[in-house]
Amino acid sequence: MHELELLSAPALRRLLEHGTDTVIVPFGSVEDQNGHLPLGADSLLADLAGREVAARLDAVLAPTVRVGAGPTGTLGVEDRTLTETAVALASRLADQGFRLIVLLPIHGGNVEPLNLAVARFNERTGPARACAPRGDVGPDPGSHSGKWLTSVMLAYRPEVVKLRAADARLRAELTEADPDTGRALLERYVSSIVEQTRTQRHGRASRPGAPPPR
Repeated sequence: MHELELLSAPALRRLLEHGTDTVIVPFGSVEDQNGHLPLGADSLLADLAGREVAARLDAVLAPTVRVGAGPTGTLGVEDRTLTETAVALASRLADQGFRLIVLLPIHGGNVEPLNLAVARFNERTGPARACAPRGDVGPDPGSHSGKWLTSVMLAYRPEVVKLRAADARLRAELTEADPDTGRALLERYVSSIVEQTRTQRHGRASRPGAPPPR
């Protein structure tokens, strides 16, 4: 895994020349996450998931976009603004030489704007393609800010979780949240994203003239 922010321009060029042509761009949010989680919990999750996905794919990790789409965010933009921003970022990354740009929608409100960004970007000519794989949260993730996200935060960022401050409507559900569950949930989530991205790599490589997948 290579962090884009920490690479020099020559180091980035060398990675691209040696075949590291996938970049992961996580999209989080800053929004109300109930009384027991911080506003940036989705962005913290984006940091975790993005880093793990990039490591497993030997990809470059771009900084998390911490402003989400939707009307309720503490920091937010309109859907079309996020779509336009994602297309612009993907275009600039393609200009640098990346051939698969993974726009990773961690915050649920980012899913449709990023799907639209992928569709628009992939209309352009050239070898680069984008995708927006969505992580598998399992059959029973619970409520917003509930046991799924709380379990993951308990596993990886326990210092930010204040269970005693949870709203009354969530307290029963949060009795099911624990760090072991959180580690298993994040593994399922990340593995599904990696699998989808590898499928995209193979699909891109199967086009005439495309290089073989790494």
